[in-house]
Amino acid sequence: MFRLLKVSVFTIVLLSLALVASVSGVFITYFRLTAEEPVARITFEEIGDQEYNAYLTLPGHDIPGKYVIYGDQWRIDAEFVKIKPWANILGVDSRYKLVRLEGRYQDIEDQNTRPHMAYDLDATKGIDIGKLVADWNFLIDAEYGSSTFTDIAVANTYTVYKSQFGLLVREDVTQSNDARKGAVDGVFDWLLGSK
Repeated sequence: MFRLLKVSVFTIVLLSLALVASVSGVFITYFRLTAEEPVARITFEEIGDQEYNAYLTLPGHDIPGKYVIYGDQWRIDAEFVKIKPWANILGVDSRYKLVRLEGRYQDIEDQNTRPHMAYDLDATKGIDIGKLVADWNFLIDAEYGSSTFTDIAVANTYTVYKSQFGLLVREDVTQSNDARKGAVDGVFDWLLGSK
C-alpha cells in the first residue's frame, strides 16, 4: 500500500513537472516568434503644403537626422533576413538594415506628378547583409525587402519596430493633458468638484 502511494505521488509530481515544462515551452515559443524591437522613431514638422521635416532617430543615436519629405504619407524600407522559426525559438533573431526613407502620396496622380524625395539610410555602404550571414545560411529562411508606411500626423511620434518577419509602425499620439483624461477621470473630477 505504501509503495503504491509513493509511485502515485511520484507519477503526479512527474506529470506536473512535464505540464509546467510544456506550458513554459509554449510561452517561450510564443514570445520568441512574436518578439519586436524598436529600430527607429520619427516625428514630423509641417513646413508647407504636403511638405514636412522628418526627424528620424535610430537606436544609439541621440540626435535625430533631418529629412525633407513630400506627400501625405511616409515610408521606411529595410533589407531583411528572416531566420527559420526553430532558430528563432533557440534565440537567433532576424537581421535587418534600414535602407530608405521617403514621402509618398495616397493619390496616384499626385505620386506621379508632385515633388518626391527619397533618402538613403544605408550608412554601411559596401556591407551586404546577406553575405554577412552567408556562413549561417542553414539558419536563413528568406532574404527580402520589408517596408512600412502610414499617414503623416504632425502631432504624433511614430515608432518603427522590427519583428521576426518584417517592419511595422505604431503611432504614439501626443495630446494635451486634458485630451488624455478618460471617462473615469471625468467622473472623479465631477464627483470631487475639480472643475
